[in-house]
Amino acid sequence: MLKYIFKFNPALCLLFCSGLLILSCSEDLLDINQDPNTSTQLALPNTLAFAQVSLVSNLLDEPNTNAGSFSRMWYTTAIRNYEQNQGTYSNSWVNLYSRPLANLQAILDGTEENESGYRGIARLLKAYTFSILVDLYGDVPYFEALNPEITFPGIDQGQDVYADLLLQIDLAIEEINASSEPIQGDMIYGGDRSKWIKMGNSLKLKMYAQTRKENSINSAQGFTQMLDSELITELADDFQLKYGSEQTPNQNRHPLHVNHYNQATAYWMDNWTMANLLNDGTVSAVTGERVSYRTVPDPRLRYYIFRQVPGDGGGSVVTCAGGGCPIGLIGNGYLGRDAGDPSAFSNEGALIATFGVYPVAGLVDTDDPKTVTAADGTGRGIFPMLTTFMIKFLHAEMALTSTVEGDPLALLQEGITLSMDKVREFGASEMPSISGSAYEISDEAIAAYIADVSRAYEEAENESERLNIIMTEYQLALWGNGIEAYNNFRRTGFPDFANTSPVMGNPPYPQRFIIPVSELETNPSLSDYSPDPFEPVFWSQP
Repeated sequence: MLKYIFKFNPALCLLFCSGLLILSCSEDLLDINQDPNTSTQLALPNTLAFAQVSLVSNLLDEPNTNAGSFSRMWYTTAIRNYEQNQGTYSNSWVNLYSRPLANLQAILDGTEENESGYRGIARLLKAYTFSILVDLYGDVPYFEALNPEITFPGIDQGQDVYADLLLQIDLAIEEINASSEPIQGDMIYGGDRSKWIKMGNSLKLKMYAQTRKENSINSAQGFTQMLDSELITELADDFQLKYGSEQTPNQNRHPLHVNHYNQATAYWMDNWTMANLLNDGTVSAVTGERVSYRTVPDPRLRYYIFRQVPGDGGGSVVTCAGGGCPIGLIGNGYLGRDAGDPSAFSNEGALIATFGVYPVAGLVDTDDPKTVTAADGTGRGIFPMLTTFMIKFLHAEMALTSTVEGDPLALLQEGITLSMDKVREFGASEMPSISGSAYEISDEAIAAYIADVSRAYEEAENESERLNIIMTEYQLALWGNGIEAYNNFRRTGFPDFANTSPVMGNPPYPQRFIIPVSELETNPSLSDYSPDPFEPVFWSQP
């Protein structure tokens, strides 16, 4: 059993960006003190910075990779048929508890009375992390975890953890409001208290939306109350970590840029996603239905996906060889995989479609395909965890499905617009040459796309069809954040993959991650706990 002890080595990289001193580093730059018996003085800026970068780096590893595969963003060979096992999450499970969470707890336990700002920020980050752990695993050690005097923390029910997290967020906001000390080492908001308060309120709002089908929390009332609070309402308020551009001597680029811009590609793009960006009338070979309800291309396509080959790679790559695929070959250089596809081929990294400029800071597709290398793009990518467009999509969902007031269609339109603005702004920042070119996202293209989505929404015959449109548009906006897409699908059942692109082989769908066997076998407090990956988490049960 992992004993959660704070161990820290304050090695830190400083990056100057836009005239401001911003901490930007990969987890390799911030290491753990290997001797737990060595006394180290708590250095708040370094500890906060390490907690933030290690949190995002670990979420972007197994959790985001597999959640994105489950939600049809991309395809990974290891998890193509949802083949989880009790060793799948061994690294991320241990790392999340022993690195970001242990360091956040160290801040909570080690700050002085006049350092309440640090405590509030650490408490919000801890609440966010545990909310994600509950979303992914269902039940996790929480109340006894991170206590150095308890070696074997017991398991806690997800609904109990969520209930306490809502209280912890309130306490964190009180601490931040009461603080006056300068906050250093904040890689996310640069010590801006007002933005952390917006993040805390927005996190509560998201948790209320997440639990709208669960009876122990009055989600509609709570969501409505949070709408009157200070929320993330501008792009500058978005809760996200931005990576650096260094490759040597210390790699601090976005992990997906590192993995995909070197021909050691970790995974393919899922054909469902590319078909819903192309909107070219692709029909499912299995169901006979159109994969997309839209008729115009998504303006974000060139920013999301970069083609490395023209056409179909000279016939050297054919997805789903032998036919019978849900979607089949996308074509025109958009070489991806269908979920569950068992086929294998060589030299994948130099042929397949890969990430574009958003969110990994690669390249915008300008109809000039090439094999991407580490020299392409800046690598200054982001991991958007809680953003202004997410707030709008969640409000649209709640307005459609609950007593929360609001016009679902208008909120859907606002969510799409905010996503388009974010992607366009990011592309201009990381690839300035795109601004003013024929490949830049234009206002006209955005308007045409929103009009097309609105047409489909207005033609929908029932609430389920309308919810499918809201959640499909939400998923496309979430590009790069597979965790929230996985949450959304389990909560709503949409996007409607079953009708548009069923998984080959129709494997049972995983409703939660599996706590590692290394934890279950070494922690006697969990000896009677038998996680079932097909049992829904508490908030997905009506």
